[in-house]
Amino acid sequence: MNFIQNLYYKVLNKQISSIYKDRFYKYHNTPKGVFWNNRMSQDLRLNIILDKITDNSTLNIISIGDVGCGYGRLFEIIKERKLDNKIIYSGFDINKEMVLFCKNNKYFHKVSFEIGTFPTQNVDYVVMSGTYNLTVIKNIRIWENYIIENLKSNWNYAKKALIFNCLVDQSRKIQKNLYYTELSWIKNICEKNFGTFECIKHNMLPNDVTIIVKKLG
Repeated sequence: MNFIQNLYYKVLNKQISSIYKDRFYKYHNTPKGVFWNNRMSQDLRLNIILDKITDNSTLNIISIGDVGCGYGRLFEIIKERKLDNKIIYSGFDINKEMVLFCKNNKYFHKVSFEIGTFPTQNVDYVVMSGTYNLTVIKNIRIWENYIIENLKSNWNYAKKALIFNCLVDQSRKIQKNLYYTELSWIKNICEKNFGTFECIKHNMLPNDVTIIVKKLG
């Protein structure tokens, strides 16, 4: 990434953070507070990610870096499913208000939350749920380059796999500030830049796909 790209992506992060700040102040720690339509769709996406990790990992203790953690809903689900004794969780977000909320949440003891777009140390799985769906620009080329650079940064910290979900359609587009990828395109990007590609589709999420990119060995 060159200097101009890096500077522009910092501006993008600032704009995105500002939008989430306003939304969080309005709707607080609810699905609407992080631009999800409802709790069902938000939790289904997060449970798909958790199921993939827990069903396939042979590790006794699993470390997860949650990038774009918002108000910490993934960790709430981890606790609800009584997985907090097996999972070492850390959350990261570009929005300092959400990070501060998580840090001050009395139910989130022994869990770390930091401002950032990638983990601060290596973890078994880096996960991103809807992190790149909402965009503040209309230029799809710039937005896709932004996504790719962020995926590259997070790939460096994943020991086992990178797991993320995104909106999909028949063609790539930005519509009503939402970015939709196309499955063969994102598959090619992942295989070209990272590792082995796998995707999960759920009939209750027709415009959504969960992508797993595994490291070899």
